[in-house]
Amino acid sequence: MLVTLANVAKPVTVDDTAYLLFARQIASNPADPYGFSMFWWAEPDPAMAVLCPPVVPYWLALGTALFGEHIALLKLWLFPFVWALAWALHALLVRFARGTEHAVLPLLMLSAAVLPTVNLMLDVPAVALALASVELFIRAAARRNVALTVLAGVIAGLAMQTKYSAFVAPTVIAWFGITHRRFALASLAVGACVTVFGGWELWLAQKYGQSHFAFHASSSGGGGLREFVQSKLNLIAPLGGYVGCLAVGAGLLAGSALRVPRRWFVGVAVVWCVGFVLAATLPRRWTMLNADVSAITAFWQFGGAVWLAAVAACAGALLFRVRKGLSIRANAGTLFVVGWLVIEVVAALGLTPFPAARRVIGVALVMGLLAARAASRISRARPERQAPPWVFAVGIAVGVLVAAFDTLDAFPEKVCAEGAAEFVRGGAPSGQVWYVGHWGFQYYCEREGMKPLIAKQTVARAGDYVVLPVYPDGDWFPRPYAGFDVTHPSAWVAEVIGEVECDDRLSAKTVPNFYCGVDPVSGRDAPRLRVRVYRLKSDWVMR
Repeated sequence: MLVTLANVAKPVTVDDTAYLLFARQIASNPADPYGFSMFWWAEPDPAMAVLCPPVVPYWLALGTALFGEHIALLKLWLFPFVWALAWALHALLVRFARGTEHAVLPLLMLSAAVLPTVNLMLDVPAVALALASVELFIRAAARRNVALTVLAGVIAGLAMQTKYSAFVAPTVIAWFGITHRRFALASLAVGACVTVFGGWELWLAQKYGQSHFAFHASSSGGGGLREFVQSKLNLIAPLGGYVGCLAVGAGLLAGSALRVPRRWFVGVAVVWCVGFVLAATLPRRWTMLNADVSAITAFWQFGGAVWLAAVAACAGALLFRVRKGLSIRANAGTLFVVGWLVIEVVAALGLTPFPAARRVIGVALVMGLLAARAASRISRARPERQAPPWVFAVGIAVGVLVAAFDTLDAFPEKVCAEGAAEFVRGGAPSGQVWYVGHWGFQYYCEREGMKPLIAKQTVARAGDYVVLPVYPDGDWFPRPYAGFDVTHPSAWVAEVIGEVECDDRLSAKTVPNFYCGVDPVSGRDAPRLRVRVYRLKSDWVMR
């Protein structure tokens, strides 16, 4: 419940806007989810062209139909997904790392992999359904229960129709069937999963002439095998940087389970914490090593490498014996968890078009599960070797701080949109109000009655108002990202009636870099957001 309540405090941000637009369409016409056009990026697009599988939009549409489009209530409406994630993680910890569940569950649920990533987006619901399907299949396999097997497959199919990255779910189910010799049941579960997923896509193909999944799979292609491999190799370092933030709790837990000298272990933790503080407080210009390379980027990526190495060392310790020669431990549970982590890492690279924190949620959680298994095995053999309490405190504190940074960084788009609307209302408006922007800024501008201004197409008339973001010179990733350069009207064409700026003393930013970029948390050199309000003196088309 704490995770859900923390999400309620955050305004609409990033891709939340798109899913709310789909929810509106579905609430009004449930049988026609993609039968409309929506403004997204630079111009109106067919809804089919915006990547959005159906589960979360339909759930949000049901909530909208029940109590209207109230953001706080819709975020509370997502509680079942958050509960399912907590239930699945607790059950998996009891199964594979008994004795750690009471400490590790809050470490994972309040980590930077979950707490800041809920929003109104697809990622946490997809991970929740995927993990729930795996746990249900494991129970079905233990009981040889056909009905429960089918249910696990159905939920895995729903996970895939929540977000396509959940293709890991049937793969992990198949892997459990291999490691635990439940081939027939695994085949049945995967078959049910494919039926659910394929049935929806076939219905879409019959209705719209194309499958949503096939449309986006084909549009994301291009280039040959060499280009594909190179694009995936280019993702390794930035995705490692996100692991450096999202999996700090798992990495520290893994380190505590290894035979690392205490002073070295504590030293690594202290250095990482100092780096985290500097990443959140230093202006970006102070961290640049040259025009393209930031010390903060190097810090995150080095942290990710360290945490992955610690978890890999735990995997090696669980898999191999070193006394009297190297030999493999015959343990199906360990082999399954280690293989699951490999599947998550491969999927994070193979199914990812661009780096983002949400791409490694599954990786971070399974790293935590594997680290917990190592800690559980070692503490049972040697009760004196328990993970120190500060490991859990650091992991949770990082999650809480990243969530706080992200909540703070989501407010400027709301504040500036509403502030601009106040300027317009103060000018006794007689014409249309236009805006340029994306993500949360788009949502709040449209809620204030503004319409999107499309470059080289929209003719704004004399007497109209235009709300434009002001991008400082050299801003490395402007927000709200509009998809094209913003051109402001000259003084001959428009007069400035107001300007709204949202800023504070904290340097840390997560929008947009936590959602698409390289660094989960980075500094900034400019205000969080500034917008300018114009009243047009003559007709104008933005170039």
